[in-house]
Amino acid sequence: MRAAPAPTRPPAAADGDLCAYESDEQRWRAVRERDDAADGRFYYAVTTTGIYNRPSCAARLARRENVEFHASLEELHTRGYRPCRRCQPGEPEPNRLQAAIVARTCLLMNTAVAPPNLDDLAQSAGYSRFHFHRMFKSLTGLTPHAYWTAVRAQRVREELIRARTVSDAIYQSGFTTTGQFYAVSSSILGMTPQEYRAGGAGLEIHSAMGATDADPVLVAMTATGVCAVLEGPEHAARARLAELFPYAVRRADDRGFEARLAHALAHPAAGHPVDALLPRDVRRVCRHERIRRLLCIHLDPASASGPAPAPGKETALHVS
Repeated sequence: MRAAPAPTRPPAAADGDLCAYESDEQRWRAVRERDDAADGRFYYAVTTTGIYNRPSCAARLARRENVEFHASLEELHTRGYRPCRRCQPGEPEPNRLQAAIVARTCLLMNTAVAPPNLDDLAQSAGYSRFHFHRMFKSLTGLTPHAYWTAVRAQRVREELIRARTVSDAIYQSGFTTTGQFYAVSSSILGMTPQEYRAGGAGLEIHSAMGATDADPVLVAMTATGVCAVLEGPEHAARARLAELFPYAVRRADDRGFEARLAHALAHPAAGHPVDALLPRDVRRVCRHERIRRLLCIHLDPASASGPAPAPGKETALHVS
């Protein structure tokens, strides 16, 4: 596969932005550049022809004043637009090959003990650094480094349960020093590693169910941070939470926390679908990491049981 040409501009969105096509300006830039990473995220219609297209369509570029952007095919059909015969929007998205490449990359990172080198990942996939980064993020909602960070966090949670010592768990998970781990331990565990190994003894944990683009999730949080994101029916998720933290005080009737969780999950970034062509375990890692990151933005653990903030008034928990 021939590598795409190197970009002449920086990526459209910063690494922390999960909504790369949120504004009309960003959407128009994607259309001008035939950005295939935007396919499926939105469609554009040309008012003078009555035809709608994918962002990557190779058709002649229309004048900006004649272009509308729409989030769904239903909107376009309601307004009477016809699909472009060239790019065939509405047909299955052309992501199968890209999903296979991303899935293979995720499999490599699932076992990697060192941070991934973006240039090496891109070269292995046959893409430029910029195009690979954009493709990976469009399918997963995360950057490659954020995905690897999530995998390492999952690994350390598993190792803390079975490893002989905390230090063994830290090093076996891919952290090079204990200081490196403790700098991010609160965002990974929501408690100290000793408390995690002790089943949450002496801690109070608030939990609530939330809706995602796939299965429902149970989110649990201490005064320090998120300690668990568990998928599945409520009874099964709560049973798993009890297995993880049998000695904690678990509170499941906190309406304030439930409202704040719903407020966080209503953020537009929560609606970014993880591509259905990716393996289930990859989709799960991506969903859980995005939920954790959204909660770090929208929930202040010290006031987790308080009322949901008004729009634009979210408190921020800064995570290293």
